[in-house]
Amino acid sequence: MRIGLQTWGTDGDFFPFLALAVGLKDAGHEVSLAYTSIDGKDYSDHPLAKGIELIKADGGILAQKNINPYAIAAKPGSFKEYSKLLETYFDPFVDVMFEASEVLCSQSDLVIGHAVCHTLLTASEKHDCPRVSLVLTPLVVRSKYVSPVGIGLGPVLNSFLWSVGGYVATQTWFKKANTLRKAQSLAPIQSLQKELFTSDYLTIVAASSTLTERPKDWRSNIQMTGFLNLPSSELEWNMPNDLRAFIDEGEPPIYMTFGSCMQFDLQRSTQLLIEAAKTSGKRAIIQSDWSELGLDENPNIFRIEKAPHQTIFPHCSVIVHHGGAGTTQAALLSEKPSIVVAHGFDQPYSGKQLQLAQAGGNVFQRHKVTAKELADEIAVISNSSAIRQKASDIGARMKLENGVANAVQLILNLTI
Repeated sequence: MRIGLQTWGTDGDFFPFLALAVGLKDAGHEVSLAYTSIDGKDYSDHPLAKGIELIKADGGILAQKNINPYAIAAKPGSFKEYSKLLETYFDPFVDVMFEASEVLCSQSDLVIGHAVCHTLLTASEKHDCPRVSLVLTPLVVRSKYVSPVGIGLGPVLNSFLWSVGGYVATQTWFKKANTLRKAQSLAPIQSLQKELFTSDYLTIVAASSTLTERPKDWRSNIQMTGFLNLPSSELEWNMPNDLRAFIDEGEPPIYMTFGSCMQFDLQRSTQLLIEAAKTSGKRAIIQSDWSELGLDENPNIFRIEKAPHQTIFPHCSVIVHHGGAGTTQAALLSEKPSIVVAHGFDQPYSGKQLQLAQAGGNVFQRHKVTAKELADEIAVISNSSAIRQKASDIGARMKLENGVANAVQLILNLTI
């Protein structure tokens, strides 16, 4: 079977799709993957992409510079924040994304799209090609048992908020979608939830039910698979001798990273982590673009620019991170507790889920948190044997999951 995939966003949006593409290729399918990187990355030379047709769908549009998508609204995860994100980072790519969508749908038996890729929805209807939706966080899919604003208010009020929010979002987000659909002689989108974010064929939710229980009111076409991880060969990494020596010379260090969020406020974010580590009195490994910074070294802080999280996290005690889906699951798979400093979008939700599962501490907001608050939380989590044990228990169960294999099997079970 020929299968086309399309995604949009940052590393956290690309690599789960690549993992699934690899799984489908290994299962004997002919696979194409179109991607649009909002920070201008080119994944064409990625070693695991061999045998997969990669389509870089950015039209040569330069990535926005010096614009922090995590600081465009006062409250991370707010409606305004999503609206501004889409206006700034999605709309400029719509035409070239639609071109890629048409290529995929014209040559594929089945397409699989990122939940926000409305261009693939339109192309799939135009070319009568079945579409599967791939969702990277359960928060995207409506449930009366889960509040869209993160604060559970009961089934009735939750449903009301979903209905109101869904109506406003459909009228506000992706305005170009209906312009595009009109040009293709297709009816406008009436509900993002029912038509775009989910699919009647299959909606894959790439999350672990070990951390987040599957809502009881989801229909059978909505399935949680577990996280979509790249093959273990991606994790083959020789730890540098100086890093090994740093780890071995004292108690396990804390690991601190804001992932791709670092680049948008590099100096201040790095300084925040440094000050928090110093104030906590803990040894730390801090991941940042150190070569671009002129900061003094500290013997209790090891500087690192890039390392596979699932390889290095097991050597650490606590993981301080931004709450990205990939980093969250890497921390859990390493059986380590988390402290989340959410920058925006779905990150507050990830942090809250860790906290509710008792595998993480308080959730902070990047635009408010101080080094002292972060240091105090590091002390609390470091001294909590209960939280450490809970993170270990959840991680051990998650290791038994194979999200890619589960997703591939669901796709193979489809009747098209």
